[in-house]
Amino acid sequence: MFRLDDRVALVTGAARGVGATIAKTLAQAGAKVVLADILVAEGEKVAAAIGDGARFESLDVTKEEDWTRAVDSTLGALGRIDVLVNNAAVLHMGCVENTPPDVFRRLLEVNTVGPYLGTRAVLSAMKSQGKGSIVMISSIDGLVGMNAVSAYSASKFGVRGFAKATAMELGRSGIRVNSVCAAGGGPEMTAPWLDKMMPFLEHMQAYMDDRGIPGGVPVEQIANAVHYLASDASDGVTGIDLPVDGGATAGKWIEGFNTL
Repeated sequence: MFRLDDRVALVTGAARGVGATIAKTLAQAGAKVVLADILVAEGEKVAAAIGDGARFESLDVTKEEDWTRAVDSTLGALGRIDVLVNNAAVLHMGCVENTPPDVFRRLLEVNTVGPYLGTRAVLSAMKSQGKGSIVMISSIDGLVGMNAVSAYSASKFGVRGFAKATAMELGRSGIRVNSVCAAGGGPEMTAPWLDKMMPFLEHMQAYMDDRGIPGGVPVEQIANAVHYLASDASDGVTGIDLPVDGGATAGKWIEGFNTL
């Protein structure tokens, strides 16, 4: 039920980090993967490393014409698109007064409008097939608020809402839409703010250690969640938010209460 043989999966933001790991995981499950990214050299390298017919498409997720070209190219080469993983995203850290309007709009364009454009682009193919799975990579910042990520949080709350609404719209066409809400991602996104983030990261690690999840959440577990939602094992699952966060959003740990 978890095999993806004869399936075609298009993964955005797949040149590195979480997206690259998702593409590798789906390929290992038997899918023909198409990696899409604006980072051409890196994306082509990952596709070559995956092998087994993996393809790369240059794609700016904010441009409708790029989506049309990438989808047409995929259909021309592979004949179908069974899985779309809307993973491409950008991050900005800064309080509201330190987030310029153009930066806020940029995050919405990439993180929320990008998945909208991608979903529209694959609908015709998926509807004609009578089946499809669309997976949005959201975030725990799309489940709960946190200071200094207002733009990112807004974009990830937005993509979750979009996923739920489209799950309702597309269910009768056999298309499932779900969100994976990840607690982490590739270090490339957080690198510019890493020094200021260290106290938070240490706090999160201690938080997860308390919950019996030492070492945090590796990107492979995010990819495994996507694999599940892409496969027939989740045929009855649509419109959900699947947190992969080591229990970070499950509730509060009160020190000392475990001895009561």
